[in-house]
Amino acid sequence: MRTGEDPEQWHGTHIVNGEDLSFSSDDHVKKSARRRHNAFFLGLAALVLAVTVGALLITTGKWTPGVKPSAVADPIQTPASIKNAKCPEVDFTYQDPTSFRIRVLNTTDITGLAGNTAKSLEDRGFKISSLTSGWESLSGTVGAVIAGPDGYAQAFTVQRQVPGTVFIFDEKKYGSNVDLALGEKFESLQKDRKLDTSAGKLVCE
Repeated sequence: MRTGEDPEQWHGTHIVNGEDLSFSSDDHVKKSARRRHNAFFLGLAALVLAVTVGALLITTGKWTPGVKPSAVADPIQTPASIKNAKCPEVDFTYQDPTSFRIRVLNTTDITGLAGNTAKSLEDRGFKISSLTSGWESLSGTVGAVIAGPDGYAQAFTVQRQVPGTVFIFDEKKYGSNVDLALGEKFESLQKDRKLDTSAGKLVCE
């Protein structure tokens, strides 16, 4: 090397020494650590956001983990949209059997009519509130489904299960629960393979 020349230059080119290599390596490590640090906090923020949104959906009832969506539709028509209370001229949707209760009445002298039918309904997912007798005026028919202003869709659902029944409106009956009064012409529930769960109208007396 000639006197006066820069020891870190070789014919005008910078010579990489150990210090340069060490600085470059440290800088690369710092950048990699910074990227991992940023990725970690981005992932954590996304997780917190997902948990928050999930909790909000569960709280508002818009998401129920582990519960399959019901195959039946549910808007329920309100009394305000119904002009003829005794026999509404609107279509109703088939309801979830677990969403309301049925009181089963035996209008005849046939032993076990209400109890056996209630058991068959329970086997299909319906909830039975009680068994009793009454509505003897319907004894010579298939039967009737009785409901108040908040039970139209539920009565429609029960009618689909018990073909031949008629709808009877009871303005004094509150809530979505319904009565199923069975007559001597009742034979059995609709067969599962023939059950129609599409929207439709009530069959009135």
